[in-house]
Amino acid sequence: MPQKGEAMKSQPDHNRITLLVVRDAGRPVKQLHISKPLAFALPAAAALSLSSLVTSMHFHASQSISQLEAEAAALSLTNLRMEMKVADKDKDLMQLRTQVSELSEEADHIKDKLKSVNALEQELQSLINKSKGSAAETKESKTGSTASNSTLGLSSRNAVPIPNETSFKGTITSQVGGEYIAAYQNESLNLVEETKDDFEEIHGMLDEMVESITQTITLAEHANNVQANQQAKKAQAEKARLNAAVLWPTDSRVISSSFGYRTDPFKGLSAFHSGVDIAGNLGDPVYAALDGEVVTAEQMGARGKYIVIKHSNGLETWYMHLKGMIVSPGDKVNKGQKIGLLGNTGRSTGPHLHFQVVKQNKTVDPLDYVKP
Repeated sequence: MPQKGEAMKSQPDHNRITLLVVRDAGRPVKQLHISKPLAFALPAAAALSLSSLVTSMHFHASQSISQLEAEAAALSLTNLRMEMKVADKDKDLMQLRTQVSELSEEADHIKDKLKSVNALEQELQSLINKSKGSAAETKESKTGSTASNSTLGLSSRNAVPIPNETSFKGTITSQVGGEYIAAYQNESLNLVEETKDDFEEIHGMLDEMVESITQTITLAEHANNVQANQQAKKAQAEKARLNAAVLWPTDSRVISSSFGYRTDPFKGLSAFHSGVDIAGNLGDPVYAALDGEVVTAEQMGARGKYIVIKHSNGLETWYMHLKGMIVSPGDKVNKGQKIGLLGNTGRSTGPHLHFQVVKQNKTVDPLDYVKP
């Protein structure tokens, strides 16, 4: 019996697993007994836990990737919008620079025109000085000074001294700052400021030119008025003197053609008529308008038979298209003396007297000296 019990006691237990744990060399081996179901359950539980951990990590990684992709898409959209804004800003900036360049060119054109106006003003002033003499020379010096200031242009007016860089060396420190302005922005801003300065100076030039030209016009009007009054007084005096002396050369008072431009009766074209035509009857008497000497009494082409009398006041009177002449060259005649007969000789359409007055070798209107 005892042998049987010992034999049964020495048989191995197949439902258990023995694990030997060896620690240090001097320490005894420790035995761990684990049942087979537990031994199989532990790896399964570990595998399940590991699988759950991996699944959880994959899930969180997927969420993180999705979030990062969404953020990347948002950043890409924001970047695209920023690029579009930059493109729009660049476009606006280019347009602004173009407009400013055009304004600058326009300012240059205005400057050139002002210089031309200034030259014309100086020329006008010079003409006035010639007619006014010493009184106008004072005005010329004043206007010339103003014109010189205008001609100096943009560089000599409103000059502001620019400090030298060396004068600030004692105050320069490392503490610096300020608004960021890109190079192209600074260039455009400088161009805008320069254009504004140009237009301000142009306004100043315009004010100076207006003042100078106004003074010049005032002086010119005064000079012209003085000269016109003098000429008018002289003409009235001469006219009054001659009107009292000049006699109407025929009995007829009918003027068929006046002095000046008219339609030629033969060609139908505009032509200058150097006297007045007085219509009358063939053979009517023709009288000397003033005392004088006969210098011509002959017949010639278009003039027909004609007489020229020279008078002591510097005038000559001509009588054309006569039927007959009763004076000769060298004869002295008196005012009102009969010198010929009204006719139709030469280039004429009918009986009339062509009466002409010549002053200093230039034909003038006879009606300025005598009235019918």
